[in-house]
Amino acid sequence: MTTKSNPLSVLLDVRSKMDTDVEDELIKACYQLQSVHQYDKDRHTMKQMQALVEAVIETNEGDAVL
Repeated sequence: MTTKSNPLSVLLDVRSKMDTDVEDELIKACYQLQSVHQYDKDRHTMKQMQALVEAVIETNEGDAVL
């Protein structure tokens, strides 16, 4: 029997095992953005993803979380 993992859970698990300051909320937002637009033919996910990351950086007053 094959068990499928929830991709978001896997991403969060990997993040927790890495030595990184990337916030769970950023990972969740990026995952949500990608999953919503994954089948859009004319998607602009990369620009939207960049905007999410820049918003987090601005919110943290220039303290990069990446």
